[in-house]
Amino acid sequence: MLDRAALAIALETPLKMEQLKTLENLLARRAQGEPVAYLLEEKEFWSLTLWVTRDALIPREETELLVECALDRIEDTTAAQVLDLGTGSGAIALALASERPAAQITATDVSLRALEVARVNARTHGLQNVNFRAGHWLNAVPEQCYSLIACNPPYVAYEDPHLETCHTKYEPQLALISGKDGMEALQKIIPAAPHALLPGGWLVLEHGHQQECAVDRLLHQARFDSIVHYCDTSGKSRVSAARVSVSFSE
Repeated sequence: MLDRAALAIALETPLKMEQLKTLENLLARRAQGEPVAYLLEEKEFWSLTLWVTRDALIPREETELLVECALDRIEDTTAAQVLDLGTGSGAIALALASERPAAQITATDVSLRALEVARVNARTHGLQNVNFRAGHWLNAVPEQCYSLIACNPPYVAYEDPHLETCHTKYEPQLALISGKDGMEALQKIIPAAPHALLPGGWLVLEHGHQQECAVDRLLHQARFDSIVHYCDTSGKSRVSAARVSVSFSE
């Protein structure tokens, strides 16, 4: 990547044929609506530059709110056990690992290709307090318990018209679509989460801005307490956090 000064100087440099073909290919892909992050194969998230491919969701600015909410619940010097479900490019797990080096982060994904992207990003940033597991949601970590579970699950309905009108059509649909109403993943994760949390442990979830009431209902049904909902910078409900009761038992 060139900075502005280097780019200004480079404007006077003629392109080689191979470079011109690469540029034309990138412009054609962009004209079709492919996101810039996939063209450049990188995306800034938190304080990290992440490698991204079409095997993983492009990290979103609103997901940084989830990271903030999780960090508020992980003490700086505590060797907390933290789980990131559906890690994708590793954005959440690596942001948490970089800010809480004493914590041990486990990142899971059902997609082996996405896990490889996350592993590369962890190596690139020298983050050694992250390990990776393959599997579907909590099935990836059977009989394990954590002090905090963070998750940005798919929460888009399969008939959502926005899927055909924005760059999400280039992203892995497995990471976006969750049943008829977008709640399928959340309906699986929330009831199961208390069994994978230590007493007093936290579940921090991202969800659609119209799903707060449904998520709140599921959290109450799963006997969570201290339920809090957070809005993103546009004022839309985006993240919910809840603590499993200290007295919870199966």
